[in-house]
Amino acid sequence: MKKKLILASVMIVFGLSTTYPTFALVSKAGAAEDVNMAQVQLILKKLRSSMANMKDFDELEEAGMEKSDVDRLRNAMKGKIKQMTSDAVDLIRVL
Repeated sequence: MKKKLILASVMIVFGLSTTYPTFALVSKAGAAEDVNMAQVQLILKKLRSSMANMKDFDELEEAGMEKSDVDRLRNAMKGKIKQMTSDAVDLIRVL
């Protein structure tokens, strides 16, 4: 139940379609599945935090930081968010 809820949440938040091929990997034990679930939860937590931090870049610009520097920071954070999203989707596919 918990796995389905997390998967549905990720798909809703990021607008993922179900057209992606899914690869099911059979785990040797339930412990491996628990580890994967913990990793998914951690990545989602970090992802939420990173997305919330995007608001801070506007404050940096208002505080006097140059726009080009703020844009570089913003682009770096977007890349990080994109990578974490990809990692989360990969781990969910394993589950």
